[in-house]
Amino acid sequence: MGYLNNNYLSNIFVSGLPGIISILLSFFSIPIYLNFISAELYANFLIQHFILSLGMFLNLNLGKFASIKIQKINEKFKKQIIFTTLFLSLIFGIIISAIIFFIIFIVSKKFNFINFSDSLFFGLFITILFINVEFINKGLGYFKICSFLNFIFYGVSLSLPAFFLLIESNEFKFVENMFLISIYIKYFSFFFLFLILIVKKKFVIGKIDFNLIQDFKNHSKWMTITGIYNQIYDYIDKHLIKINLGSLMLVTYSVPQQLAAKLTIFSQSIIAVLLPRLSLLKSNLEKKKVLSANLYFFITIMSFFLIISLPFFDEILSWWLKKSYSDDLLKLFKIFISLTFLSCVSSIIISFYESRMFAKINTRYETIAIIPFIIGLIICVYLKNIFAFAILLFLKEFVLILVRAFSIKNYIVNFIYFILYLFIFITAFVFSILGQDSLSLIVSFLLLILLLVKIPYDLILKEFYKIKG
Repeated sequence: MGYLNNNYLSNIFVSGLPGIISILLSFFSIPIYLNFISAELYANFLIQHFILSLGMFLNLNLGKFASIKIQKINEKFKKQIIFTTLFLSLIFGIIISAIIFFIIFIVSKKFNFINFSDSLFFGLFITILFINVEFINKGLGYFKICSFLNFIFYGVSLSLPAFFLLIESNEFKFVENMFLISIYIKYFSFFFLFLILIVKKKFVIGKIDFNLIQDFKNHSKWMTITGIYNQIYDYIDKHLIKINLGSLMLVTYSVPQQLAAKLTIFSQSIIAVLLPRLSLLKSNLEKKKVLSANLYFFITIMSFFLIISLPFFDEILSWWLKKSYSDDLLKLFKIFISLTFLSCVSSIIISFYESRMFAKINTRYETIAIIPFIIGLIICVYLKNIFAFAILLFLKEFVLILVRAFSIKNYIVNFIYFILYLFIFITAFVFSILGQDSLSLIVSFLLLILLLVKIPYDLILKEFYKIKG
């Protein structure tokens, strides 16, 4: 008798592998950006990509809702849902992209915020379509190709322009067209993602399902509102830093945040497979086992890796960034790593809400949190300190994960230990940020002991492996 890898674990691995490659690309591309172009140009490049990230909620979560819906219906109605979703994505994508493009044009003229270009409209439109089409393809089980094209859309499009800087020529000024190169890469990725639906005969022109439109209205709106809040939480700080502290501070702030954000690759790869799976389960006991197994699977792997790496962050970053390295960047990186870890765990919990059509619950929490967060932003602008922005984001994430976890505590195995893991992990990082390395090592050792003796490994094995008899 032995353990064999099942498709579930394989799909998670496939979903996360391109992200790992994306990290390697960033490893080479970020130093090129920092050393070959000015902070102003790099900040402008980043800001334009931050604007494209508006597509994360401007897609109205049509694709995500459709991916949940198609798990429970026959092939005929699947095609109808897919056509309706893509038709709505096309119409709303054009309208919304045009509105956002006009707003950014006005803001850019007034504040000289970015070097404005028409490619921003096309990039935002393609982003909206890509996200919805990707969700549909994942709902259909096409994880491998989705994973590869996701890597091109997000990872390659952001990193590849850096390598063109190394071959700058008189015929084509790459430094002036970095963002345009990114858009071309994104379009290439979207084209092949849509082509999958055609080749697999899942996209068929037919009638609009008006009942589905009503379902979108009832459920997707809560996911969209939450997406708006996430954009405020994730990106408004960068815009405020650019306006109030300048491009150099934005780059200092954004580089460690970019690096830390790579952690979400692993949680998102889990969620991509977990969301359809939870949607199919009927028993609350089964939902508890599946959710707990995925939470502990992520916590075990990522906390072990990060705790072991923590004492070496200084040497790794200084060797990697060389003259661009600073103590401020190291401290910011540790703050962003800890808050991103919490955010990843929160995202897995949120997927549980969405699978049960309870996205409204999470929206309620985000709504309550937004007012104190905005007050905090005002204080940060007054202080003119990039650490204040990072600490604010950390506090927001820490409070929200506790609220979310306690709201579903009956669905998390060994809940008290789950909360204890989070507290100990954060404590190790806080001591490290404060320069108390000895205390950080002691707490880290305690966490490793708990990981060894209290994680429900039997639950994880049953979820991710099958027994061969």
